[in-house]
Amino acid sequence: MYVNTANHLLSHLRGFETATTATPSHNLFITASFSDYATALFFRNAMGDTVCDIKVLYVSVDPLDESHFRILVDGKFVKYLTIDANLYSVDDMCFEPSLISILPPLPPGDWNTGRISRNCTNGLPHFSEVTKVELPSISHIWHPLQIDHLSLHMGRQLRSNVYEASTPQFDLPIVVKFAQLPYEIPYLESETSAYQWIQNHQISPRFLGHLTEEGRVIGFAMERITSARHAEPEDLALCEQALLTLHRLNIKHGDINKHNFLIHDDRATLIDFATAVQCNDAKVLEEEFRRLEKELTDTSGRGGCVIVESSSEKSDTSG
Repeated sequence: MYVNTANHLLSHLRGFETATTATPSHNLFITASFSDYATALFFRNAMGDTVCDIKVLYVSVDPLDESHFRILVDGKFVKYLTIDANLYSVDDMCFEPSLISILPPLPPGDWNTGRISRNCTNGLPHFSEVTKVELPSISHIWHPLQIDHLSLHMGRQLRSNVYEASTPQFDLPIVVKFAQLPYEIPYLESETSAYQWIQNHQISPRFLGHLTEEGRVIGFAMERITSARHAEPEDLALCEQALLTLHRLNIKHGDINKHNFLIHDDRATLIDFATAVQCNDAKVLEEEFRRLEKELTDTSGRGGCVIVESSSEKSDTSG
């Protein structure tokens, strides 16, 4: 039931980048990133006066449980909303104009997290709680450059939290990876550290700087690898060379599926270091190396990108 609803919904999200994720507890929840929506959307009060403009940056909708949203207010303030279950329809929550039209007015004041619940008095949705909390931040800051997320012009979505983007700080497009919701920060923390371990070893995209949101670090920017494709069984030698270099640094990648090797310019580049760990155990590293050939022949699609291109096209991607 949920899959059919989602497919119907996603077919109407024109101009939005979307992904769907299955969960063990529920049939489906829907995540969507609304990038560069062309129409300005405004909250208005009862007199019709403009109060504030809102852009929905990220949606994670669960048909059976609470849903989570990242929004931008007045072009500069990011707020995180939680909406209780059974308050709005899935279709309304996943379509930006509908969502904004049915939200209760944003409370005034300095807050960054809010919950929308049903008012027990009149049964209508209302903000039951707003708070100003210290949101988690990536703490391992090792690169000198920081990039404000507001400076980014978002492009293609490559994976659930990976995008092509452009910014005045770079002449060419870049790739950014960042936490859409606060609970994702620990995964980005680990990967940020891993990029420092491997810098200057030419086995990954170049790390270009840390991505910030209102002062806290939420992700990073990296080099965009052009004219690349994901690895196939015939690329075993190139992938082995990249993985051996990583292992000589005493680092276990942790997720060597074929989609985490980009083949370009007669070499393999490793991506997605979220599960990478420093490892001095030769047996553990050897076991990962032995699994590589099997991983390259896997046809399950595990680890695949959100963006799927035809076999005649080459991808420009990092992750």
